[in-house]
Amino acid sequence: MDKREQDVLELIRKKTADVEVPKSLEPDAIERILESKEAEKEFGGVSGKRRNRGAWQKGLLAAACLTVVAGVAAWNLLDLGQGNMTTENVGNNMQKGLEDEVEISSSKTIAQADSYEQIYDYYETYRKKMEEEQMSYQMDAADIGRELMTESSDSGMNASAGGKGASRKEEAVVEEYSMVAPADTVEDGNMDSGYSQTNVRQEGVDEADIAKTDGRYLYILEDSGREIAVVDTKDGNMKKVTSVKVDDKEYIREFYVVPDRKKMVLVCGQQDGSEMFEDPLYTNGGIGNSGVTMAVTYDIKNPEKPEKEGKVTQSGQYSSSRMVNGFLYLFSEVRIWGEVAQNEPRMYVPLINGEPVSEKNIYLPPIKQANMYEVITSVNINKPDKTVDSKAIFSKGGQAYVSNKNIYFYETEWGYWNGCVTTIRKVAYKDGKLEAKAQGKFDGYLNDSFSIDEYEGNLRVVTTDDDTNSVYVLDEELTEIGAIENLAKDERIYSARFMGDTGYFVTFRETDPLFSVDLSDPKKPKIIGELKIPGFSEYLHFYGEDRLLGIGMNVDEKTMTTDGAKITMFDISDKADVKEKDTYVLKNVYSTDVAYDYKAALVDWERNIIGFSGYTEGGQRYFLFAYDEDEGFICNMEEDINGNGMWVPRGIYIGDTLYVIQGNIIEAYSLKDYQKVDDLIL
Repeated sequence: MDKREQDVLELIRKKTADVEVPKSLEPDAIERILESKEAEKEFGGVSGKRRNRGAWQKGLLAAACLTVVAGVAAWNLLDLGQGNMTTENVGNNMQKGLEDEVEISSSKTIAQADSYEQIYDYYETYRKKMEEEQMSYQMDAADIGRELMTESSDSGMNASAGGKGASRKEEAVVEEYSMVAPADTVEDGNMDSGYSQTNVRQEGVDEADIAKTDGRYLYILEDSGREIAVVDTKDGNMKKVTSVKVDDKEYIREFYVVPDRKKMVLVCGQQDGSEMFEDPLYTNGGIGNSGVTMAVTYDIKNPEKPEKEGKVTQSGQYSSSRMVNGFLYLFSEVRIWGEVAQNEPRMYVPLINGEPVSEKNIYLPPIKQANMYEVITSVNINKPDKTVDSKAIFSKGGQAYVSNKNIYFYETEWGYWNGCVTTIRKVAYKDGKLEAKAQGKFDGYLNDSFSIDEYEGNLRVVTTDDDTNSVYVLDEELTEIGAIENLAKDERIYSARFMGDTGYFVTFRETDPLFSVDLSDPKKPKIIGELKIPGFSEYLHFYGEDRLLGIGMNVDEKTMTTDGAKITMFDISDKADVKEKDTYVLKNVYSTDVAYDYKAALVDWERNIIGFSGYTEGGQRYFLFAYDEDEGFICNMEEDINGNGMWVPRGIYIGDTLYVIQGNIIEAYSLKDYQKVDDLIL
């Protein structure tokens, strides 16, 4: 999409950042529609390879914008606590600027609540602020709609660059390579060359997924969302041997398989109809409609006969989780809405196994108002029926990045004319214990969790603020000790990756500048390289020590529209002189799943495998590449994905067999000749 469309989407994001709107109308959903060939056909766009989409697209965008704005007003009219636009200052207060609107604490210490009454006061401050501004929201909704309509109309005359939208709120919270299990960890496996694991944000920090393997069995979340299929792959023949089902009111979000501990952990949610939803206490407000998240652990010593061992629950919608050294760290998001009674803490304090989180375990925000929690619970999977520790981070909504030692929870305070500031809180974790460490702030917002990274005690971030970008280094106390500001004017961060004392990030407007940053002296970071090429990389992945893989979109330099997916291999052997060594453009592919879900990437440089799914006019296809220093990228496989599920396809290899999983269909291919060898309908 062009730059003007990006700006309109960004305006929607800023004006609705904390507003709970239907998934189909969220900016990323709108962006997906704009990128969809099916939409082009439905609205009369030009078929064939990618072209400027024309007036239908501008109209669709404007209609979506107006719908979102109308939804903002409606939510605020119906429920003073359900939406959260206080920090956005939509209306007259927007023009005061960030500094006049919110006071961010300068303390480096995370405050812990003294009492539930203190929590109540923070929420009431927020709620009353919403009430005071409610009428201005109504009046300004129409103005915003007209502004967005004008912007979308103007974009038809002033379109510039193609590309991806701005900051996305990812489901994942939380560096380097895909984790590959060594051959000696596979019991009764098919081959002696290991198996792939989920592509994770942080090396050594495992993440849940919708498909896993232990080296022999495949574990697949079926499309119903209520069942894990266990598939034996022995002797190269797939056979479903059993399944693990959850209760009628529950659904599975993701799960873990921990082969060395013989455990499987299901992360589940609970649908409407649970006891909390039906409790009269939550009729007029409270946390009752935030749902319930649970972790259910199974013994899989015999994968064909899993045995349930324990279950823990916590308030909130599941946001993410991590597994480190046999401890599960479970994240859920709780929203308070409407009016609550001060003498009923269960209305506004999250519950762990049915009991409210204690006051001392609630971390207060750096501004004196909040309506949400990020609940973090730890579980020893060897004792899965109880929690080790629990904390509730009081906030207005944010995201988290998990390093090998710390959890960083960050949320952005938006201004209108004066840009934005991101506040950040640091919580250490070890063997299930959680401890508040520090809080701080920096200018701008983060594109995603790859734009933030911990290294040798320091935190490095790459941010976008209005029309410029910056690099900041914060010490262990989250005090800024180094910075590079005013980078790449009129562009924004699209992807980033850190390795050791070097960082790489991509911005985009008309060309794709790949910047390399020397962070060896954290007090004096400096840009040491800048490579400009057409297009942009949406995902970066190190491919050995001297190569950096980029997956993104190519841009036609004449029309400045995207004309196919592109994979790039950057030579980073000389960090000050990064080179585009090889590229491969998939002209018939107009989007890749990796752009939105990094777990969709199967990247193993030791096996020389690069796999991902993409969208063509004919449907979804799975691509498998190898890379040769002399020949460049080699496309070994391009196959239709025949499943049709609600989740993004996954590619998993066991030995010399690749399994492509989509919905309830698994297709197996030989990694020797890339021919199909088996398939299975679950």
